[in-house]
Amino acid sequence: LYIKLGWRNIWRNKRRSMVVISSIGLGVFLMIITMSIVNGMNYQMIDNTISTSLGHVSIHKKGFSENLKPSYGFTVQADSLERIRKTDGVTAAAPRVKIQGVVRSSEAAQGVIITGIDPEQERAVSQLAEYILPDEGDGYPDDPDGDWIIISKQMAEKLDLLAGDRIVVMLQDRNNEIVGESFYVRAVYVSPIDSFDKFVVFTGIKKLQAFAAMGGSISEINIRTADRNMAVPVRERLKGIVSLPGIETVSWQEMAPSMMSALQLYDTMMFIFFAIIFITVIFSVANTMIMAIMERFHELGVMKCIGTRPLNIFIMITWEAVGLGFAGMLSGLAAGLLFVAVFSFTGLDLSLFSESMRIWGTGSVIYPLIMMKDIVSSVVIVFMTAVFASVYPALKAARIKPMEALNYI
Repeated sequence: LYIKLGWRNIWRNKRRSMVVISSIGLGVFLMIITMSIVNGMNYQMIDNTISTSLGHVSIHKKGFSENLKPSYGFTVQADSLERIRKTDGVTAAAPRVKIQGVVRSSEAAQGVIITGIDPEQERAVSQLAEYILPDEGDGYPDDPDGDWIIISKQMAEKLDLLAGDRIVVMLQDRNNEIVGESFYVRAVYVSPIDSFDKFVVFTGIKKLQAFAAMGGSISEINIRTADRNMAVPVRERLKGIVSLPGIETVSWQEMAPSMMSALQLYDTMMFIFFAIIFITVIFSVANTMIMAIMERFHELGVMKCIGTRPLNIFIMITWEAVGLGFAGMLSGLAAGLLFVAVFSFTGLDLSLFSESMRIWGTGSVIYPLIMMKDIVSSVVIVFMTAVFASVYPALKAARIKPMEALNYI
């Protein structure tokens, strides 16, 4: 009965109630779209980084990530690669050679990370083939020992190069000698990550092994799992497959501590945003309930006179606040989920901020992503906030003295 009375009391002043419901709905709507955009940015940043350079899991020598030198190479048996590919949770694995070097044209020079790949195996672990521009050069290569090189569009512009031009690559080989060789620019790529485009070039793994006097050694085994959340359990299964001194098996979380720090920064930002919504809902609901109580002061006194218990009045006022919060939450949630449903398919074009987005590694088109935990947290936050905001007005109403209320003007 008192819950029903509380719900009906909300609509006694429709205009005021709609203002409060709209403000709560707007807050929830902003909360949902902010979480979905941040989730989408985080997901794309991680996925782009994994798809370009890290992989979900990597097997390499300790210290390799800090020193991309031929001396950190190791030799792996063919049966070890097959065992890795057959491990539960692994979808693909490919060997790579990575060496720091310099590329030079007639116009300029650039320090780079030279990545040797097996084109056929690389397709399964990265998106390099998708990043290559189809109208520039001969496209994605098919041989691991040709004298070709793939550079980014950004690097091509800096070095004043076109597809088909020759470029000199210099590096320090395994014998600590500075060597150089000419390559032709086979293709040009554009990735979503600015720092990747600035410094990474690709060539055939066999060509680079011979160039750097590495024999059959590789720098790392790049592994892709069925899902990025499986990286840690897959890492544990892979430990010991390559049983060589100094070899470590690491997940993408361990290889990119700066990215993990960025995710923690996002979480902190969301916490601050939720706190602002929390405060807004508290003041909106509490102010409305206090006004409603003052308008019905005489009425509440009459209820006390006819024997209504303070607890029942407390429940009625609390339910009014919860009803306002519930109505606002439903409207904001419906609008927010509609926004996510539309833009998760079409994408949210943020080309205006494309340079900033490339620095973060997200790409210029964001696909919002909402998870069940985000929806549940929004509902819980609004519900708890409405209950918290109703405590003082409900206590005030429950403690009304009947005689004072009857004489109240």
